[in-house]
Amino acid sequence: HIDTVAKCGLAGTVLFTWTDEWFTGGQEITDWAFGIVTRERKPKKAFYMLEKKFGGSDSAVPHPPLPRTPFVSVIVCSYNGGQTLAACLESLGKLNYPAYEVILVDDGSTDDTAYIAAQFPWARYVYQTNQGLSVARNTGAAAAKGEVLAYTDSDCMADVDWLYYLIGTLLSGDYAGVGGPNVPPPAQNWIQACVAAAPGGPSHVLLTDTVAEHIPGCNMAFYRWAFEAAGGFDPEYRKAGDDVDFCWRIQQAGWVIAFSPAAIVWHYRRFTLRAFLKQQDGYGEAESLLRFKHLIFFGPTGTAKWRGQIYGAPRFTWFITRPVIYHGIFGEGFFQSIYPAPQSDVAAYLSSIEWFALTLFLFGLGIFLPALRIVPYLMLGGTFCVALSYMVRASIEPKFDTARARLLVMFLAFVQPLVRGFSRYFTWLRFKRTPASVIRRHEYLPERGRVSLSLSRKVFWSEEGRDRHYLLGAIFQLLDEEGWRYSTDSGWNEWDIQIYGNFWWSIALQTVTEYHGGAKCLTRVRLRDRLVTTTVIINLIALSVLVYRQLNVAHFDFWFVLAYSLFLIFLGTRARALKRRVAELVDLAAHRAGLHLVLQKQKSAPVKAPMEAAVPPDLIDPASPDLPG
Repeated sequence: HIDTVAKCGLAGTVLFTWTDEWFTGGQEITDWAFGIVTRERKPKKAFYMLEKKFGGSDSAVPHPPLPRTPFVSVIVCSYNGGQTLAACLESLGKLNYPAYEVILVDDGSTDDTAYIAAQFPWARYVYQTNQGLSVARNTGAAAAKGEVLAYTDSDCMADVDWLYYLIGTLLSGDYAGVGGPNVPPPAQNWIQACVAAAPGGPSHVLLTDTVAEHIPGCNMAFYRWAFEAAGGFDPEYRKAGDDVDFCWRIQQAGWVIAFSPAAIVWHYRRFTLRAFLKQQDGYGEAESLLRFKHLIFFGPTGTAKWRGQIYGAPRFTWFITRPVIYHGIFGEGFFQSIYPAPQSDVAAYLSSIEWFALTLFLFGLGIFLPALRIVPYLMLGGTFCVALSYMVRASIEPKFDTARARLLVMFLAFVQPLVRGFSRYFTWLRFKRTPASVIRRHEYLPERGRVSLSLSRKVFWSEEGRDRHYLLGAIFQLLDEEGWRYSTDSGWNEWDIQIYGNFWWSIALQTVTEYHGGAKCLTRVRLRDRLVTTTVIINLIALSVLVYRQLNVAHFDFWFVLAYSLFLIFLGTRARALKRRVAELVDLAAHRAGLHLVLQKQKSAPVKAPMEAAVPPDLIDPASPDLPG
């Protein structure tokens, strides 16, 4: 029992000294004796064993030896982190673990990072030009010698037993990686204390007590084989989001990430309000970039949908729900515990940027419709209540817990989701569009010049067994070469690729292959126009204004109707131009993949493009039930 307590990193344990007299139902219980002394207070054998274990002046229990101690490379990535770097390296030099190295990756810092690193010659210093956090993490992995790659940040201080508990948990099961909590150290000023109490800090997401869905990059470790199999960190994430993307890819590969609650790092929160808001802006940008690759993990508003429990300060939950007690069937459950209520989705909605935008819209609408004027005030009141509840429930260090500190926490709780949401939407809209120069280009086949177009549906034939996977591979290659923005099917979508075009439209591409004996196969492609969110919103606003004016203006509003009609024509031309461009790209991809375009339906034989094989006439009808609707 004592060894288990020590392995789990618990602060201590409780041992029953003796067995008290125990009565139930008016009867004395005499056949259940526990503790380390008898009912007569005479020591049992366990008493003498514990006396030997705890009898010394030091009551601390030594750590049980690990089954093995793999060599660990601790990688610290820093960009202008000189303010806290010395404390970080000092803590890493005192770790209670026999086999590890420390690698400091300087991501092009312009402060005194290099000077501070020189004070710790035992830590390997690697410099690179500023390329972002993900590249720095990969650079550290390339320089590492360890079987296990452990990551922390330059604004963290590792607990002396950090690696002991990380590796102990990693070795305890069939895990690919492991992480632990990050706890803010005592604040250096009242603003930092408020930032530590505010929402938006890095936190872990747990599926169970020992299995994590997400572990922050400031406290995580992975086997080298898992790191290499997952392909390392994606360089696209320069500021944040690299850890989320990596954890999701690890789990999508079928591996499990463990969680070690005793493997603690002390993580400084931002020292100034500007730094905190800049951090939230970076988190919002990272959420948008993650959404491109992991659509299934995001809701319609662009916020992540976690399966596990997010560990952080609750918001508004105390006001509408209370903790839950598990008392068992008919109140007969053993060890009846209190469980916290799940986090409130209501609070997330009331404090979101979508809610705030709707409030502003109703404010404007209330100018024309007096009956609606009270609604936005009620909505804003709900948002204020969320921030107020956070102010009341926030845990602030006692020496900084003043009225102004509480008010600042309320302000941060109000503004944090707005800053993060604005950055998320701005980045999503900016990166969701393919550059206009890419769309204006035209594809040419070497043998035929301009591609012969058939929009919406295309049919390709192969007698060499080249099915839709060859075509999709060539399409991905072209999209990357030319600089298109796109998302791939996550397993839950009815399309294979969603191609983001202009500001108004995207294209959903779907493929299916029919096999007709031997290596003969027919691949069908369907391209579908999809309105982007901004197009839907603009049309809803325009239609609302049109209905309002028709109800309140005596004469027919010719000019507004004309302007809206021209706008619809403009949308139609943009949609057709985008679809034509994507159709050209599909034709060229098919040519590269060795598939042959079926140009048109004929009763006798199809008109074949160069190098095209004969296709059975009954198979080339572009309209096929294999592609729904």
